[in-house]
Amino acid sequence: MKHKTVVVLLHHPVTNRKGETIATSITNMDLHDISRTCRTFEVDHYYLVSPIIDHQKLVGSIIDHWKRGSQAEWHPDRAEALSRAKVVSSFADVKQELGALYPELALEVAMPDARPLPNQLTYQQTREKWASEAKQGIKVVVLGTGWGVAPEFYQEVHTYLGPIYGPLGVDGYNHLSVRAAAAIILDRLFST
Repeated sequence: MKHKTVVVLLHHPVTNRKGETIATSITNMDLHDISRTCRTFEVDHYYLVSPIIDHQKLVGSIIDHWKRGSQAEWHPDRAEALSRAKVVSSFADVKQELGALYPELALEVAMPDARPLPNQLTYQQTREKWASEAKQGIKVVVLGTGWGVAPEFYQEVHTYLGPIYGPLGVDGYNHLSVRAAAAIILDRLFST
């Protein structure tokens, strides 16, 4: 399936264990590993969303480190993968930038949730839905950090994707790292 896809990793608004809306820390592993997964599945852009200026500076310096000089020469595949990554302050910034880059394309936001929710689609159903749409837009796959995406973000979502279960199904362990979840989700949505 030919696609124009964006992955967004929300560090805000997300919740903590108590259900309070917070901003989580950005990890080097999430930046590198999800960038590489995005490159593998031909994802056009990978946005990390954090309103914390120090996080934005850190991400910018890590990306610059791998895209310039000897690191880019020694690790061109990593530099290429990281060239698709960018940190922004809010999801509104993501929408604004995509609107400027692709003014003729509508956004469809799809978000997985580790909890079963009403009206969730399976990954196969989502693939079929996207393949059958006459007018192809930008598919925005939003991933959360912390204890999940904050309820106030749900108004942005068009399609809810189901949980990722192991062999024990709903009764099994269900607490993947966001890096592992991103790889599984993109594989289920876009592998051939």
